[in-house]
Amino acid sequence: MAGLTTYDTIVIGAGFAGLSAAVRLAREGARVLVLEARSRLGGRATAFPDRETGELVDNGQHVLLGCYADTLAFLRDIGAADRVRLQPQLAVSMIDRQGRRSRLSCPPLPPPFHLLAGVMDWDALPWRDRLAIFSMREPLKLARRELHPDGRGKTLRAASPDETVESWLVRNQQTAAIRELLWNPLALAALNQQPSRAAARTFTRVLAEMFGGESSGAAVALPAQPLHLMYAEPARAFIEQRGGSVRTGAKASVRVEHDRVAAVESGSERWSPASVVSAVPWYALPDLFEATPPALTATVDAARRTAAMPIVTVNLWLDRTIALGSGGIDEPFIGLPGRPLQWVFDKRMAFGDQRSHLSFVSSGDEAMVARTNPELVAMAVDVLVGAMPPARDARVVRATVIREPRATFSLAPGQPPRPATATGVAGFVLAGDWVDTGLPATIESAVRSGHGAATWLMANG
Repeated sequence: MAGLTTYDTIVIGAGFAGLSAAVRLAREGARVLVLEARSRLGGRATAFPDRETGELVDNGQHVLLGCYADTLAFLRDIGAADRVRLQPQLAVSMIDRQGRRSRLSCPPLPPPFHLLAGVMDWDALPWRDRLAIFSMREPLKLARRELHPDGRGKTLRAASPDETVESWLVRNQQTAAIRELLWNPLALAALNQQPSRAAARTFTRVLAEMFGGESSGAAVALPAQPLHLMYAEPARAFIEQRGGSVRTGAKASVRVEHDRVAAVESGSERWSPASVVSAVPWYALPDLFEATPPALTATVDAARRTAAMPIVTVNLWLDRTIALGSGGIDEPFIGLPGRPLQWVFDKRMAFGDQRSHLSFVSSGDEAMVARTNPELVAMAVDVLVGAMPPARDARVVRATVIREPRATFSLAPGQPPRPATATGVAGFVLAGDWVDTGLPATIESAVRSGHGAATWLMANG
């Protein structure tokens, strides 16, 4: 049976990429239908109620940065800019493996002097290791020049294609101490892969955006509400207020004939839109078609060969409040460098005083996925007590483990090329953090790809 409503564009997938594409199209007057196979919006950035506490729990901690221009624009479009809390400048506390607490705080100076000054004032590092930061001035300059070439000839590359983050940092005279406390945590958070395996080229792009524009570009922004309320539901309201529709539990398939989209089907419904945005993860792209269209063979093959990297989150509910800050100052998160769980987030700080749990995050470690829940919970307790000894008197009243085995795609050298927005199928474009935005699998990459897909369709529709 044909759908009763005509839509200009159908967007398949309701994560950051799909919703940002749909919002941008709806803003320009298109009638958009969003189809999401899962029962809730948000894709790999969503929340669900804990079955015992009833508290909304994110499926993993997601962090934004001040340089996320497309993401912040998307949130402003849907009236949700106040649902994240953005630092004025980068400031992060760390507790090293010896239990020493320190704080890296970058002053409001022009980049990269804010980073240089922040590290030079950071007492976590001996002077020799602090001075190593000056060896990064030229690499950061090259990375920024790659991002914004001046057109005066061939641009020197900040990193070679086969270099890993670790080898690049060593080549640029970064000591073991500054790698462990600064660069490795940053690389893990941004790339979700061990520095010994992740490609340096993507990391230099991240550094160019964080430390090459405004001094606030590296500032951290955290969701002030559970993820689906932070952006997914406001995006749904925006789309529906403009004549569109957003459906969950609606698995979609795409029929392609003669290198053109012929129809989109979901259940008993069938539509023939002018255009389709595929905003599903790379691993779900092959499932959109009964038979891969010849024009998409290379793209689908690359998607099948793209390796995945996991994120593991351990949530602990305690019988008392454990403040992550010191001296009576609360902090929403703390870095735990050199440990299997690298960050801890205080959900009470993020969501309000009724929230009581801590979330521990492990990025890019396949071995963690194979550990049992009791092992992971015990590991989180050990990390908590080791970093904050007063927590030894706290009792765990509830614990959960969330595994995302395919949280992001691998950035190891030699992975298949990432696709462009446009495809060989007329009216069919790609969005998603895996599209070739130059960024790793971040929220900003997803939103940038969504905006890119919408822009392409508006220009070529």
